[in-house]
Amino acid sequence: MGHPLAVASIVAVSVACSQWASMLLWMPNPRSHMVWFPGAVLLGALLLQPRRHWWACLLGTAVGEAAAFGVLGVPPLAVTVAMLGSLVLTPAVAMALESLRSRLQSPLEDFRLLTAFVVLGGLALPMLSAAWIAVAIRGTVLEPYLSDWPNVALAQSLGNLMLVPAVVWTAMRRRNAVPLETDGVSIAVGVGLLVTLCLLWTWHLPMQRLQPALVVAPVPFLIWAMVSFRAVGASLAMLAVGLLAMHFSIAGVGPFIRDDLATTTIAVQLWTAALTVALLYMTVVVEQRATRTQALQHAHQRLQAMTVQLMRAQEDERSRIARDLHDGINQSIASIAIRLSIARQHAQGAERELLGELQAAVTDVSEDVRRLSHALHPSLLHYAGLTMALRSLCQAQPDSLHVHAELEELPELPLNVATALYRIAQESLRNVEKHAHASQVIVRLKRVGADIELEIGDDGVGLDLDDQPHDAPRGLGLLSMRERAREIGGELRLVSGLHGGTRVIAHVAGISSQADQYQ
Repeated sequence: MGHPLAVASIVAVSVACSQWASMLLWMPNPRSHMVWFPGAVLLGALLLQPRRHWWACLLGTAVGEAAAFGVLGVPPLAVTVAMLGSLVLTPAVAMALESLRSRLQSPLEDFRLLTAFVVLGGLALPMLSAAWIAVAIRGTVLEPYLSDWPNVALAQSLGNLMLVPAVVWTAMRRRNAVPLETDGVSIAVGVGLLVTLCLLWTWHLPMQRLQPALVVAPVPFLIWAMVSFRAVGASLAMLAVGLLAMHFSIAGVGPFIRDDLATTTIAVQLWTAALTVALLYMTVVVEQRATRTQALQHAHQRLQAMTVQLMRAQEDERSRIARDLHDGINQSIASIAIRLSIARQHAQGAERELLGELQAAVTDVSEDVRRLSHALHPSLLHYAGLTMALRSLCQAQPDSLHVHAELEELPELPLNVATALYRIAQESLRNVEKHAHASQVIVRLKRVGADIELEIGDDGVGLDLDDQPHDAPRGLGLLSMRERAREIGGELRLVSGLHGGTRVIAHVAGISSQADQYQ
């Protein structure tokens, strides 16, 4: 924002420079204006500054215009009177656009704001300002230069359409927008397209035959800018293309040359205005796509984070329940079994036999509780490592499922890695038992360098993987397995076996042992 006087000074210098730039693009006939930028500078400044600084923008615009024309000997009063219409109308348009923008969530990508800008800033404001100028300059030294109302209105419209989006979108890009992703190759391609455009427009080519192709020659460059830099790139690229078209037409080259200067000027202005408006609307579509893509990515990241938190909370709860079962309930059951054993020793006959049956039943319950506790949170992971825990898991499978374990002895792994791989194996074996109708299962655990790979393969019915990627999960079980692998920096793949069945492969790269971490 800055101090109001600093804002006024910056606006004054910008307006004076833009006025001189507009003069450089005048046709030799002083009545033919290509573009007029001071009004666009004022509108852009008003849209970027708070309303309490608008008076400084208006003051700077008046001073800058007076200074630019003062060099040519034009009285400041005549310039101020000619600018009065713009100084009154531009704040009204800026206020309307600012009011609409404040009600929108993302002005950079809203068609309503763009349409309002095209109608108000590209049509209404230039037409009314040019009408005021045509009336105010009668009898002054400015009359030979600014009396052609349609030409002045179109020049102001071009200035607003080309410059204001470039300035405003560049400022908005710094505040809140989707990050840009560019590289040196992309920039080199853009420079090559721009150089090619300049060569095509300046070579001595048969314009009558090639005119349609030369008119659309900037399209590849504009599309590159829009795809690479979105709103900012598209507006700045269109500004560059428009200025090139005006400059080459003034020099008498390019596809817009007509029989007289006035017709040439109109041709360049109409072509630039039409292409600018079309590009602005296409840019809004690109910005919408980028914003929605970023929103989906953020939602996916939040979902992944919530899934990881849920799995961690689930693991903590499993550990607590397993500890309560083992240290609480199972100890109570063991105490009951001991009392039954003591009572059985002092009992006779049928009572002794009944107490023996009760003791056996209590012992079975204790064993079931122990297995349940182990399934919820295997203590072997803490004390014996992943290899022993997986071997115990394989041995605990039903007799109908023949599990062959090929497990390498691994160094002690971080607990989160060992737990995730164990849960993946546990879920895989559960899926094989319920859905695969398999008779043979192979569980492999091996280490390749710093990587660890866990594979569970079966000879069951398998999954239909033809219509989906190899790693696309189906069901909550497979989804949890994939998220567990992702949590420890790995990946999970589902592939079909060579002789039927399915192979679940969890690959974790760059895993160091806990011993390595403490060295």
